Amino acid sequence: MKRNFTRFAALAAFSTVLAFGSSAEAQAPAGGTPPQPTAPRSQRIMIVNIAKVLRDYNKANFEGAEITRKRQAYLVQVQGLRDELNAVNQEFARAANPELKKQLQEKALGIQRRVEDIDRKAQAELTQLSNDTIVRVYKEIKSVIFDIAKTNNLDMVLCYPAASKEEDDNSPQVAQLMLQTPALIPFYHSQMDITHVVVETLNKRHPSARPPAVTTAGATGATIPTNPPKQ
Repeated sequence: MKRNFTRFAALAAFSTVLAFGSSAEAQAPAGGTPPQPTAPRSQRIMIVNIAKVLRDYNKANFEGAEITRKRQAYLVQVQGLRDELNAVNQEFARAANPELKKQLQEKALGIQRRVEDIDRKAQAELTQLSNDTIVRVYKEIKSVIFDIAKTNNLDMVLCYPAASKEEDDNSPQVAQLMLQTPALIPFYHSQMDITHVVVETLNKRHPSARPPAVTTAGATGATIPTNPPKQ
């Protein structure tokens, strides 16, 4: 099967050469010299550290903190009921009166149902909230990168996962993440990283409820400086 695939690839490449040659001959003027192909312009490719964008995107962090706060509120509510349930169970264990035991058992079942109801409500609300937030943040980041690319006439912007702080660059977790096959691995780049431009534009376009210090990025798509600061 591998040999057949190799033959097929070679045949496809040969067919492409033939097709290109036929096209060039067809365009050449009769009895004249074929036109010289124009040199392709250099491609403009930039990269973005997506982990650093998420760390420094203030609105996303604020919304994430709000989800954490809601989750904690539910946990406190459930813990109070569980403490109450534990007290009822202890009273049930000490009770000798059958009627009292029955009342305590019914009370414990009622508390347990309330815990289950709160748990279902919390799961549904927090899951929906998390899903809505992550989709919205993704669209906002995608939109900002698109506008920056259009503003600066870029051909491609590639995102890569890496350490969001310089001191984390030597951690085993980051090393493993960077060496995974699907990851873009920019071991070296020269003035290609526009992470800071993406972060500034996001915070300008989508300010959080608690805005940070004033940034300088434009609202439609920041212009990439000639010498971006090192990340």
